[in-house]
Amino acid sequence: LAASLPGSLTLSSADLLADGSFDALVVGCDFVFHVASPFFIDSTDPQVELVAPALAGTINVLGAVAKANKAAAAGSPASRPVQRVVLTSSVAAVHGEYAAPPKNGGPLYAEDDFNCTSTLANGQAYHVSKVRAEEEAWRMAGATGLDLVVICPNFVLGPPLLRGAGGTSVGWARGLVEGEAAPEGTPIVCDVRDVARAHVLAAEVAGASGRYIVSHPGPLAPGTVEAVLRERLPGCVVLPAVEPGAGAVEGEQGADPLRPRIDGSRAAAELGLALRPMRETVADMVTACVVLGLATPREAGK
Repeated sequence: LAASLPGSLTLSSADLLADGSFDALVVGCDFVFHVASPFFIDSTDPQVELVAPALAGTINVLGAVAKANKAAAAGSPASRPVQRVVLTSSVAAVHGEYAAPPKNGGPLYAEDDFNCTSTLANGQAYHVSKVRAEEEAWRMAGATGLDLVVICPNFVLGPPLLRGAGGTSVGWARGLVEGEAAPEGTPIVCDVRDVARAHVLAAEVAGASGRYIVSHPGPLAPGTVEAVLRERLPGCVVLPAVEPGAGAVEGEQGADPLRPRIDGSRAAAELGLALRPMRETVADMVTACVVLGLATPREAGK
């Protein structure tokens, strides 16, 4: 793989929560991508485990960029200004589970919507972490003159690359592959490869600005997931899809009218981003999880 890709990659270590940890690393960079943030649902102390790290990481990374740009402006020969920072936020910062109506009065949430309903008290700690981190990023960008572009993905699925991969998305796929969880039509998803492409485009497209949602408009149909599992795992246990919209396969989106709908057209129009079909995303993820040993299909009758 390395031989087929242009350029080179240098790895460095840093502590996301340590002040100054990124100061030396961003010097000389043209673009900085801040993609790291805790992502899990169950937490014993959500303020400490989710909100505080998301906020601290944003402050440390953007603070390092601000220092580098200040040094460059002062004529430091060891530095040049960072052209743009691309921040990974989330659709969780666009709307909460207890969602206020879209600002535009229509059925679709878009980039000008900002989550104002999620709280720690109503159990939406992850949403709160993304809201506060993005708010702080915009505040710092305004205060220091950083050129900031924000990517807001929905639930990210797609093929993992490493045998040690884990996390919420892999856990979702593992439950399906191993016949422990039935496909549900609740997630509104995007492909990890499309999310990565969106970040690159956000850096390279000169006119990119503000926020860009990366998401299909509606939920993944349970019938689509079930069909992919039966196709890719013949002879293995596949639990029947559960409602709502369990039979919905055509068009790929579930039929649940209570789920919020998402407008991702700005990324297509301004960045030229084209999303993969959800069927392809699920199929590639299931296959990769099995090949990498991240999930073991259970043969029927065993």
